Amino acid sequence: MFVTHSFKIPYDEQLYAELRDMQREAAAVWNDIVREATSYYFSFRKWLSKTDIQSIRKQTYQLHSQTVQAIADKYVANRETIRQLRKTDKKAKYPWRKKRYYCIPLKKASMDISAETIAIKKVTYELDLPALLTKNKKKDWHQKFPKKNHSVKFPNLSKENLANCNYAEVVWRNGAYWFCYAIAVPKKDISTYPFKAAGADLGEIHAVTVATEEKALLVSGRAMRSISQFRAKTLAELSKLMSRCKKGSRQWKKYQRARARIRQKTANQLVVLEHQTTKEIVAFLEAEQVTHLVIGDVSGIEKNTKKKGPRKKGRTRRQQLSLWNQGKIKQKLTYKAQLKGIQVKETEESYTSQDCPFCHGRHQATGRNFSCSVHKTEIHRDINGAQNIARKKYPMAAKTILSVVYKQPVWLKRHLSFEDRQKIKHPNDLPKQVKRIAERTA
Repeated sequence: MFVTHSFKIPYDEQLYAELRDMQREAAAVWNDIVREATSYYFSFRKWLSKTDIQSIRKQTYQLHSQTVQAIADKYVANRETIRQLRKTDKKAKYPWRKKRYYCIPLKKASMDISAETIAIKKVTYELDLPALLTKNKKKDWHQKFPKKNHSVKFPNLSKENLANCNYAEVVWRNGAYWFCYAIAVPKKDISTYPFKAAGADLGEIHAVTVATEEKALLVSGRAMRSISQFRAKTLAELSKLMSRCKKGSRQWKKYQRARARIRQKTANQLVVLEHQTTKEIVAFLEAEQVTHLVIGDVSGIEKNTKKKGPRKKGRTRRQQLSLWNQGKIKQKLTYKAQLKGIQVKETEESYTSQDCPFCHGRHQATGRNFSCSVHKTEIHRDINGAQNIARKKYPMAAKTILSVVYKQPVWLKRHLSFEDRQKIKHPNDLPKQVKRIAERTA
């Protein structure tokens, strides 16, 4: 299984300038592909194939040929994804936006990786314009122009062996360039474990609820929802202030930088909370020796929320659904569970929180609890939903008494217990952030 790791490229003025130029050149490749493929489609009502796109790009840009081919591959993959989405959502648009900068995709042939450095290959073509413009000389339009090979080098800060790395990207993130690479990671072998299924229900109050026959874990999602709501409210207020300023003025630019800071800060906070949440879930699955996990598919729940009718959703509820980051949580939970050898499947999850596993009837849940009026049983609605999600794929017995654990994806530095503080023998035993909290709370 392939996973993506990354490290920050150390700042160097000349290095960052070269990478910025390569990003501009990559954006030129993307823009030309989008323009030519779109015009070809409107003329002949069919798309250019990947082979045709790559053949047109030869000896045109100041990038390695494999990098240019990788950009074409990304365009074709993006186009195919949109084609699949348009089967259910006609508002999905094919790539059309013009870009100023684009990530630098790298195949194995376009980079040299050693234990100390990483070199990104690039070329410079020398065009003999006087010879091409001469009237008496017979021109050969298929000739190959001479080129010079160059490379952009930076230190290899990865702690892994990248000899078998076949794909990587240089991206701009958090005010710096990052080298993101894909490596193969072996899956854990759990073939000797007995069959045990679990279901995962995604939500807002509880980000993920996972349940087996005997035990359940609920991880709170209130912190993520609070951050998302704060971001939406702050960005709306800044947009209102920007509308009162002249576009391009100094005050307008201040508000624009503030918007960028808010976006970046909240995005970093959400990523950390998503990883903490999924880490807790996978640790629970591994401790319970679960072999099969079923995740409820809630994609598309935020669409068509403005329809009128008995189930009309209010403005606040529509905003909550649109800010819900369930897709990222599901993606992280899936690959982390697969690394532990757990088989992951998805299923449609409608009415799973209202179906009773005892009488097989449907009852409306009140609050956070589900109660059956026939059998007089009561269970947490998210646990009931998680178990019913698993029952759609695998058999699972219905039990009234479960061991339920509630957890928060909290910051370690803010919740350092007294016992943990007593175990600190040297300040270097903890990260810097936890050190500061330990010194302040001791």
